[in-house]
Amino acid sequence: MGTIKINSTTGAKIFIDNVASGTINKQSKTFNVSNGQHQIYAKAAWCSSQPLTVNVTDQKTTIVTLNSFKHETLFKAAFMLLAGLLLFTKNMIFAVFAAIVFLYPLYYLTFGKNNYLQLSEKTIT
Repeated sequence: MGTIKINSTTGAKIFIDNVASGTINKQSKTFNVSNGQHQIYAKAAWCSSQPLTVNVTDQKTTIVTLNSFKHETLFKAAFMLLAGLLLFTKNMIFAVFAAIVFLYPLYYLTFGKNNYLQLSEKTIT
């Protein structure tokens, strides 16, 4: 039996080999699986990640990191800054910039829904 440890910064349902294996919420969770190749993906509402194939053996723990869309933290900071400037200055140009910045996550919630969540692997022997 091998071990897959998932470190998550967001909530999602975890699928291993197309079987729902549990849910995860901003935590670390360990899944025991048989040796060999396994396909992992995460799903949150209608959004999901691309499948990640990992090779599991007895001698190693496979660590997988689950994050939401790329540059989420930067988006939140920029949006909050623009919203604050709009409220403070009452200058509508900041509303226009905030609307443009808002289009970035809107893409991941619509057309890029299968790339909303990001899985990446790190192997420790």
